[in-house]
Amino acid sequence: MSNTRPSHSPREAILLVAGTGSRLRPLTEDRPKCLLEVGGEALLKRLLDQLTAVGIERAILVTGYLHERMVAQVESWDLGLDVAFAPNPTFASENNAISTLVGMRALKGDSFLLCDGDILLRQTAWVAELLADERENVLTMIRFESLGQEEMKIRLGDDKAIEGLSKGLDPARAHGESLGVQKVGPSAFEALKDRLEALNAEERVRLYYEDVFAELIPQGHAFYAREVAPGSWTEIDTIEDLEAARALYQSWSVA
Repeated sequence: MSNTRPSHSPREAILLVAGTGSRLRPLTEDRPKCLLEVGGEALLKRLLDQLTAVGIERAILVTGYLHERMVAQVESWDLGLDVAFAPNPTFASENNAISTLVGMRALKGDSFLLCDGDILLRQTAWVAELLADERENVLTMIRFESLGQEEMKIRLGDDKAIEGLSKGLDPARAHGESLGVQKVGPSAFEALKDRLEALNAEERVRLYYEDVFAELIPQGHAFYAREVAPGSWTEIDTIEDLEAARALYQSWSVA
């Protein structure tokens, strides 16, 4: 696939960095987990630089826990893209669907890249390929031989169109796990935002953004999946995850 980007390809990204990182304590007592370091660099700094390299021009950081600490740290960095901060005051009682809405309210355009903030990416080639994909609404996924109850699972239909997307999917019927990096285009933008606004008004705040994507699929909004090679990505939720991420980073450095 050519990396020439279609007109609807996002130039803005929403990064979800509001969480407390409670399973990483005591390391997160004085900083959000996206400011933890791997390879001598904060996870968030690495991710912002990688997004800059693939043509993202503006990043919206949806903050919550230790907001002031986040702002001070990010403003001290020499970055190649514009950064806006979008605080979510109710982050502690929610999952990430409403944080996604907070980020969408700060967008200037009608397409965006959406990233979890607790991820470590090896390289940017597959993100560039995601942005160049002619399809508007695309999630990235990785295949595993076995999936548990905690993973955000994807079930695929024809042409890698997503038929099921939920933590509650039967692992035996799932094809892979969502990586937390996806793009949303103009065709689904308003429907997604309207649904998130309705959920917020109804105080149904315990949903994940993938749950809302799944609601849109039977309404005619197609979402697709792109596979990413194993070893290209990891997420960090626990101290054990952080140790594994640092070991993975070292393996990349010597590969």
